[in-house]
Amino acid sequence: MTAGGIAVAHYDSASGNDLNQCQWIADVDLNRPEQLKQRIDEWKLTGCETSFVLSPKDYQLILVEAPSVEASELKEAIRWRVKDLVSYDITAAVIDYFPLPEDAYRGRSNMIYAVVMPESLGSQIEGFVNTAGLVLDTIDIPELALMNLSELYDADSPLSRACLCLQEPTSYIDLITEKSLYLTRQVDIPSGLLEAGEEQVAELAGGTILDIQRSLDYYESQIGKPPCIKLLICPLQAGETPLLSQFRHNLGVEVEQLDLGELLHCREPLSPEQQFLTVVAVAGALRRKIN
Repeated sequence: MTAGGIAVAHYDSASGNDLNQCQWIADVDLNRPEQLKQRIDEWKLTGCETSFVLSPKDYQLILVEAPSVEASELKEAIRWRVKDLVSYDITAAVIDYFPLPEDAYRGRSNMIYAVVMPESLGSQIEGFVNTAGLVLDTIDIPELALMNLSELYDADSPLSRACLCLQEPTSYIDLITEKSLYLTRQVDIPSGLLEAGEEQVAELAGGTILDIQRSLDYYESQIGKPPCIKLLICPLQAGETPLLSQFRHNLGVEVEQLDLGELLHCREPLSPEQQFLTVVAVAGALRRKIN
């Protein structure tokens, strides 16, 4: 969901199509579910279990060392470990986490990513989903949703790779080895970069390319994994854009685009514009299909 609307994706194996619906619906926010409910009624999806993917402004993702406590006490211990890094009362937050593999950071540290979200937002999301005629199953974040797409691409390869989801103003990069997430970061995208022509792109892309290269370097030098040899880009770009050319020229990795239309069996062809608007929803909905 963004300020302009919401993306919706639905998988239905019974229909013979992996991706049954993939739409961008304008004029929808947490206080205005009417347009979404109308589509849900039209598609006969009332009561469907739903994964809701948060926008980057709605949560914080914090890398911390795991507290040395029993598993049953871990969430509460994380709450107090991150309390000074959150801008609101930590007692009003929902805390979740996911661990990094044991060999991350060469096994020297037991690190986890803590996910922090206002509890009131969770209640608001559940009310929104219910009003639209759906049933809330999970609240997800883009960084983990992106892993679902990566699993569709050469998932059994032992080689390290990076997956970059280009969105504006915040993109996401996951660094993965053997289906395991070792590093994820948000990458700020300057306004106009994704549409920049050849004359403007070099100036606008410098900071973004530096952020990506630093992530690749950190993955190798600090986390201790083999160098990434491939950068997967999604959503599909409209041809060889100036930005893609900058990536190929400045990053020491093979750059390859992920086309949702090739990874998934879709009822209708997905244009680059449609993929840009819906890629996070498609990735989030994949959780239910893969699981």
